Amino acid sequence: MPVSVQRLLLIAFACAAGVALLGLLFYQSARFSLYDSTLTSHLFAPADSARGSLARFTSDGGNSGPLALGLLVTVVLGLLWRRPWHLLAGVGVFFLANITTQLLKLVLAHPRLQGALGASYPIDISYPSGHTTGAFSIGFALWVTTAPRWRGWAGLFALAYGSAVGLGVVIAGWHYTSDVLGAVLVVGFWGALALAALVMARLESPADWNPLADRKSPGRPDAAARR
Repeated sequence: MPVSVQRLLLIAFACAAGVALLGLLFYQSARFSLYDSTLTSHLFAPADSARGSLARFTSDGGNSGPLALGLLVTVVLGLLWRRPWHLLAGVGVFFLANITTQLLKLVLAHPRLQGALGASYPIDISYPSGHTTGAFSIGFALWVTTAPRWRGWAGLFALAYGSAVGLGVVIAGWHYTSDVLGAVLVVGFWGALALAALVMARLESPADWNPLADRKSPGRPDAAARR
């Protein structure tokens, strides 16, 4: 098994462990829950403030409409670039990550007092964040489907898009910080497994993930085929 695959599997295991650990800490550790609530309260903005309005706008990027548009763009690019296996991997991560998050939201559903947010009633939205999962998973799908020579730009867009949604749901008061981190780890788990599968199938190389890599360098005769 290639070293890169071993590392990707290790990353997937770490992400899965991270999701479990965050959930365990929040529901079982009063100290961690307080830290999480305090951090969330520092980021929170009133709904009638400019920052709150901007947060709600960016949070909407994780709604079904923008995600469907992103999925359509990804499919079109995958077909135009003739990268069916990368497209399949990206779309697979999108659906598997979002299904996983929805299942976790049901399994881990538990009232969590807003505490430091200044309210005495439980919030309804559970761990992890569905909006954040949707944003980061569609960003990964676009990135992995994109030809290597454009991966740098695709990666920047995916990171900016996912971060805007993730930060937005915290500032808008829709989620705790731990919900966003858990969502990122869910996407990381499935993304690492997808990349490992592509590497095993000789459809990907770690050099393809480096935007500064020389696509015409010796020793990479299959580079042009992946572009």
